[in-house]
This record gives sequence, structure tokens and C-alpha cells, in this order.
Amino acid sequence: MNRHEQRKKIFQIIFQKDHDLVDLEKTAFFDLYETHEYIKRIVDFYVASQPDVDADISAHLNKYTLERIPKVDRNILRTAISEIREGDSPERVVINEAVLLAKTYGEKDSFRFVNGVLKNFIRETDENPYGEQ
Repeated sequence: MNRHEQRKKIFQIIFQKDHDLVDLEKTAFFDLYETHEYIKRIVDFYVASQPDVDADISAHLNKYTLERIPKVDRNILRTAISEIREGDSPERVVINEAVLLAKTYGEKDSFRFVNGVLKNFIRETDENPYGEQ
């Protein structure tokens, strides 16, 4: 399974975990979570760091709250931020993949919104690396 397919599965698992309505073990694709190290690493990071990931997203929203944005967009952003923080792919690749997910699963202009939030996030984190005050 290539990295693009793994990102789709990561997004789908995180989407199912939104508001903790489904236990990780009961999500679709749990078998892939158990057998693919990259999927497991990113999902585990998200589960362990959800408040921080959500805070990273919220800090880059203008006139919106995390709960007001569509569930698809919210979870694409969670997937991308988790991968940027924990993964080993270049940031540009992660943003491009998030835009592709938004074009596939989101509303008409979701990809623009996702792209803007992630570019602002990258711009700020490049100036202020994670964990530094």
C-alpha cells in the first residue's frame, strides 16, 4: 500500500474517531492500522495529542471555530497536522495530499480552505518551531 493510500486510511480512521463516538478497535480499517506502521504511527500520535492538534488548527482559523467547520475538513486538517508533526513526509507533500483529500471528500471549496489553513500553519511553525515559546 503506497503512502497516498495510507493517508486516505489515516483520514478515514480519524474521521470515525471524531468526538470519540467509535473506539479505535471498532473502526473500519483497524486491520490496516495494525499492519501498517505509518498508519499506526500517525493515528497514535493524533489520539495521544488530539487537544494539541485541535489547538494548532483552531489557532489558524479566521472567523470559525473547530466545531463550525465541516466534519470532513476538520478531520482532513487533523490528519495533515498529525502527519506534519509526527510523519517523515515533506510539508508540501502533506499539504498537497490534504488538498486532494478535500477535493475527493469535501465540499466544493473545501480544498481552498484546507490549503489556506495548512499554509498558515506551516508559515507560523517554520518561524516558531513546535514546543518553543
